[in-house]
This record gives sequence, structure tokens and C-alpha cells, in this order.
Amino acid sequence: MIKEILMKLRVGKRLPLALIFAILAGCASDNIQEIEAGYDEDGGAGPVAMSYIDDVATDIRGQQGLLAIARSDAELIHTHASLAMQRAQDSDWVKMHAIHIRHTLAPASAESGAVSSYGLLKAVNHVKDRVELAMEQNDASDAIEFHGEQITLSADSVLERGQQLLALADQIIHAPRYSDLSGEAPKLVLLAEQILSGEDLNGDGEISWEDNEPGLDQAMKYLDYLKEKERAYGQ
Repeated sequence: MIKEILMKLRVGKRLPLALIFAILAGCASDNIQEIEAGYDEDGGAGPVAMSYIDDVATDIRGQQGLLAIARSDAELIHTHASLAMQRAQDSDWVKMHAIHIRHTLAPASAESGAVSSYGLLKAVNHVKDRVELAMEQNDASDAIEFHGEQITLSADSVLERGQQLLALADQIIHAPRYSDLSGEAPKLVLLAEQILSGEDLNGDGEISWEDNEPGLDQAMKYLDYLKEKERAYGQ
């Protein structure tokens, strides 16, 4: 994974040695204070790269950005999953909430019940696309390259679980009426929680930004680190 991350960084731009050593040592921390020494203090991002980050952080009207939109949809999904769990023996009840979950993941129209007209999957895909575009720009900073990699890996993790949840919701929706769905309802809750908060797959007590562990909470944390670093560049 470390080799893949380094290969994805733009050819021709030398990373600070401190950051390279931290990554190779497996010590690339989520804590911005611990990676502070690895960045070029004079290397803030330019306007082109930041325009893509701004799409993720806030929209052109100064309202919710794509990542916040995705998290709002994820919270709605979690609410419906929790409600389904409360009456897991009632198949009609579980099916109703599975329909809401499916619509919030991938709405067929703006009126389908999602918090946004995007739906979670589309919003997260747009987050990934925008951040990757920012990383490809000539005026991208080390902060965008490093934290951008964290955000895109988080997006991949969320998208994988989102597709699993979509398949589960479809399975519930298309199950014959009066089917026993009591075993499926807890799975809705588990996937909804993992989309929000990630999953400690290796059991080390932490949610890493690698290895398909992070969720939207981690992605938002990495975005905050990126914005904090860019503000520091401008001081």
C-alpha cells in the first residue's frame, strides 16, 4: 500500500524527506502535529487545486460541501437502519426502511427522500473525483497530495460499503412478503455505522486511513487537516 501511495504522487515533485521517511517507517500519522515537520512551509496550494478542494469543503453558495452532503445522507441512512432494527420481526416495517435506505444511497430523483439530490454514493464519488483532480494540478501542495490521498482512500472504503448496503437493501426490498428479515436488519445497522465511522479491520484499536478501514468521519477529519494546513501556509 505504501508503494502504491508513493507512486500515485505527481511525478516531478519531490516530497519532503521527513514525510517520505515517516511513510516508509509506517509512521504516517493521522495527527497533523506529528506530520507537521514533513511539509514545505512555503508550498501552499494555488487557486486551481484549491478550487477542487472547495467543491468538497463548501459549495459555490457557501453552503454544505460534497463531503458534508454525503455525511448528512449517511446519518439519514443510519436512522432508517436503526428504525428497521427496532421492529426486525415486522417484514413490512423492515422493507419500508430498506426502501428509504436505497433511495438515500442512490435516489432516482430529487424527490425520493435523500437529504440531497445527490444521494450518498454519487456525493462520495464526486468527492473522490474532485480530490483526485486537485492532486493532479501543478499548483497542488504537499498537504493536498498527502491528505488528499487519505480522503480518496476513505472514499473508496465508503463506496465499497455503500455498494454492499445497496445490495442488501435490494435483497430486502425484493424478498417475498412476510419473509423473516430479522437477520438482515442488524446488517443494515452495521453497514450504516461503518459508512459513518469506519471499521477496525486489523484489531489494533484504531481506524487507519489504509486497508479499507475509514468511513466518512475519518474523511472529514482528513479534510479538516488539509484546510488547517492551507490556512497555516497563508499566515
